Amino acid sequence: MRGQISMEAILVIGMAVIVLTSFFNINMARYSTAKDIGEAGEARIAGEVLATGINTGYSNGEGFSIHVGESKLNFTKLGSAGVSLPIVIDSSAKTITISKNTTSGGGGVWNISVPVIPSDLLRVDSTASYPEVTILNNGSYLIIYATSSNIVVN
Repeated sequence: MRGQISMEAILVIGMAVIVLTSFFNINMARYSTAKDIGEAGEARIAGEVLATGINTGYSNGEGFSIHVGESKLNFTKLGSAGVSLPIVIDSSAKTITISKNTTSGGGGVWNISVPVIPSDLLRVDSTASYPEVTILNNGSYLIIYATSSNIVVN
């Protein structure tokens, strides 16, 4: 009788370990997915900041310029966080596309697309008068002053 109780206890403990391990694995998979989605959100926020600047420059008309500073759009931090640079602005599709690589954490590559209003966009290298990520509406085009390694307009 003693051996039978011990065998039942071992089976119950074994089943409990299996069930707890299953819960742990499900929880870790959900945590990993939530982490990847959160990291993709960082890229989306960067796209939203850039899109807001572009749309503001467009809606305020000729002669308006806006500078998106490093505190809001820091390419060094974005690159180290896994965002693939350059950020691609497709003027024909009126979208900003940002790719976020999360494969180092076991995730995948997330492509985030943010819409913009204008289609007549032009990227020009930064100058002393117009530093990195300055958006100028010259009446014909919306000019984005940025280096080609950070932003590309197609």
